Amino acid sequence: MKKLIVAVAMLVVGSGVLPMVQAMDTHLVVLTEQADEKVKMKMEDLPEAVKTTLTTEPYNGWKAETVYLNKTKDHYEIEVKKGTEKRTLKISKDGKAVE
Repeated sequence: MKKLIVAVAMLVVGSGVLPMVQAMDTHLVVLTEQADEKVKMKMEDLPEAVKTTLTTEPYNGWKAETVYLNKTKDHYEIEVKKGTEKRTLKISKDGKAVE
């Protein structure tokens, strides 16, 4: 008899909880961020427009250390250094700065 009472109690509690969990599940929004696909490349392989941008203000005087093509976002990411300061510049294929 105790087993029957426990089984009925579990059904009653379970039947009330399951719809509540399902309702909560439908309201959850899961945000996932796609990892950027970056390919390391050589400075000399950059498009001429990007090279030209790097020689003009405000970028001239900065030394490029590492260059990547971000295939996911379709721009170049250039890690630069000036003295002890470091930055990552994002520049489109046509030489425009990307925010």
